[in-house]
Amino acid sequence: MDKILEQLKNFALGNGVDLAKGIIFILLGYVGIRVLISILKRSVNRSKMEKTIPNFMISILNIGLMIMLIIGVLKMLGASTDSVVTLASVISLGVSLALQDVISGVANGFLLVTTKPFVEGEYVKIDSVEGKVVSISMFNTVLKTADGIMITIPNSSATKSSIINYNRLPVRRIVINVPVAYGTRTEVMKKLIGEVADSHEKVLKNPEPSVRLTEYQDSNLNYTLKCWTKGDDYWDTMYDLMEQILDVLVDNNIPIDYNQLDLHIKDLPLIKTKEVE
Repeated sequence: MDKILEQLKNFALGNGVDLAKGIIFILLGYVGIRVLISILKRSVNRSKMEKTIPNFMISILNIGLMIMLIIGVLKMLGASTDSVVTLASVISLGVSLALQDVISGVANGFLLVTTKPFVEGEYVKIDSVEGKVVSISMFNTVLKTADGIMITIPNSSATKSSIINYNRLPVRRIVINVPVAYGTRTEVMKKLIGEVADSHEKVLKNPEPSVRLTEYQDSNLNYTLKCWTKGDDYWDTMYDLMEQILDVLVDNNIPIDYNQLDLHIKDLPLIKTKEVE
């Protein structure tokens, strides 16, 4: 028993002190890294620069500092440089084999921030998911949908998917189809719809709006309005035009026809009924 107590005493005075120092060093280092990363993120968010690449580099810096902290603690505890390098090599090999998908995600994340098919703040559609890009990290891209849902997409999936960027170009074209009944004069329709587009303040004058008869359908004629607006004004402008076109058609007694089936019965034979006695 006395021997055990003596060993514990020696450990507390020798290795125990080093271990306590290592724990304190880890805690202080971790807090320092978190403070530094938080300051960098706030600085990027306050600046007017494009935030995708800086935020991606900050996430890489965070992981790099954590690795350096662990190596520093190992050396403090007396591990030789060769041992640390060997241990790091073994860990790296094991991690690379176990986390191949994660490493692939990092590579794909780097590809996204360098080729820039989208950046933070843009509204995009990745495969079948669309929303505003909230962040692009080392492993994932986060989208916020129009109905307020956060969706996380692995970078490896994003790079393999078709990407539609709705905000990259400054203007977008609005296309509205207006079905009306047969018998409506073409000149009247083009004039009424054209006046609605011309009077809207957010519809661009160049390129000029156009209205054409585009299709003969089974139950109606289809007129198509094509006009341009700024990307940020797209949805509001399109909804305004749809509502205003409907009001104009109603005011001018022009029916918006719908699919219908007319049944004509010809030469229907008479049905004889038995007389009641």
